[in-house]
Amino acid sequence: MVEKDLIEHPLVTVITVTYNSASFVRDAMESVMAQTYENIEYIIGDDHSADATWSIIQEYKDTRIVAYRNEKNIGEYANRNKAINLATGKYLIFIDGDDFIYPHGVEYFTGQMERFPQAAYAVQKGYTSNVVYPVLLKPVEVLKNFYFGKFNLLTSSFASNFFNTEILKSVGGLSNQYVTADEEIRLRLAAQFPVLFVQGWVSWPRETPGQASSRIYDGTGLIESVKMSRELLENNLIDDSALKAEIPNKLKRNTFNVIKRSIRKGEFQQARRILRATGYSLTELIKSVFSKSELSDPVSQYNPGNPLKSKLHARIREKIL
Repeated sequence: MVEKDLIEHPLVTVITVTYNSASFVRDAMESVMAQTYENIEYIIGDDHSADATWSIIQEYKDTRIVAYRNEKNIGEYANRNKAINLATGKYLIFIDGDDFIYPHGVEYFTGQMERFPQAAYAVQKGYTSNVVYPVLLKPVEVLKNFYFGKFNLLTSSFASNFFNTEILKSVGGLSNQYVTADEEIRLRLAAQFPVLFVQGWVSWPRETPGQASSRIYDGTGLIESVKMSRELLENNLIDDSALKAEIPNKLKRNTFNVIKRSIRKGEFQQARRILRATGYSLTELIKSVFSKSELSDPVSQYNPGNPLKSKLHARIREKIL
């Protein structure tokens, strides 16, 4: 639980997007309405569900709820953007119709973000032996970890992210071009703003059949990773020259490894699809295997005896002593 005197109690927007979520939406809604942090607005956007989802939503009369139902199904990320545009809170979190947030969740996230106002968003992480959370990482540090680290701090569920609403809106919200648009917005923001990593878990993202994360293991995840990384480079969103030079080779090595695994499994059509979609030639992919990166993950230099931790811990120690 965060200390009350450290929070200014800014308004927080919680967004629940639903589509045929009747089996779980009560859990999601009731978990939001049970928050110890009460200064929230609760936006619920139903994407023209064919089941009883909308009827269930209408049963709840909490004055903080702003609910709408799309006249036709517009798709997940278009619906998320519609809700983002309605948001007026300083911060924003997605608790989807099949997710759950623990009662102290919004209070915890808000307290952490208030301490690190530079952050575009927070990502909750589990225990990591060489990191003492919270830590704020600069764009170049986050991207080096994302592309060259063995343990990727950035990737997470959407319910694990707590956004600065103004910053999220300033970059145009979410892309409609990806199945993994949640990964894309994390990466796009991380290229431009610091990211805060905090100890979790205060939300529970339910895994259900058909969600985006279940549709990326046929090579789609790799293809989209290549595409979104190219967009970062083409739009000059990465300032570090060494990173700009190394990322294309890293993408090629990743592609080579995925194609190799597909061939070993006898998934030849999948291998051809990946090669075609990424636009690489086999020759350049093979060459990339022999090129070694000069970059390393900055987080990897830390260990349990000398963990990465923020200056916040030093300030607290000085205050106590």
